[in-house]
Amino acid sequence: MRRAGFVPVRADSWHPALAMPERRRRDRRTNPAVPEPLDRKKERRQGDRRESLRKPASFTVRFDDTHEVVSGDLGLGGASFTLSRRPANDTVTVELKPGRAVLSLPGTVSSVRAARTSLRHVQVRFAELDTKTELALAKWLDGVAD
Repeated sequence: MRRAGFVPVRADSWHPALAMPERRRRDRRTNPAVPEPLDRKKERRQGDRRESLRKPASFTVRFDDTHEVVSGDLGLGGASFTLSRRPANDTVTVELKPGRAVLSLPGTVSSVRAARTSLRHVQVRFAELDTKTELALAKWLDGVAD
């Protein structure tokens, strides 16, 4: 019994019927079986998808018994900045001075990527902050003075 459209060929030869069809020139989004185009209920990506606002700032990062003053982005969930070297362990502390007080924000390194030459772009997720510290950080992010 032969199947329609099936062309028997030897295993060591090439045949045009075995080639993949050309799909680059065909618009695959139009299907005549669907009478109208599909509509999305809402746009997939709207605005910033982070759970909290990020604000550019200068702050001190303490790691491996050293500290560096860096510029980066800071939010309720974590921070993003560039260091001169990779931290040896995953625990860092970000210190921010929003006014007279110093906020000490412990966190863990979530990603380290190579930036330019010997610089490292680091992302830190903050550990569970106590309520007073989190409120002070939120006020600073919103620009509310004490």
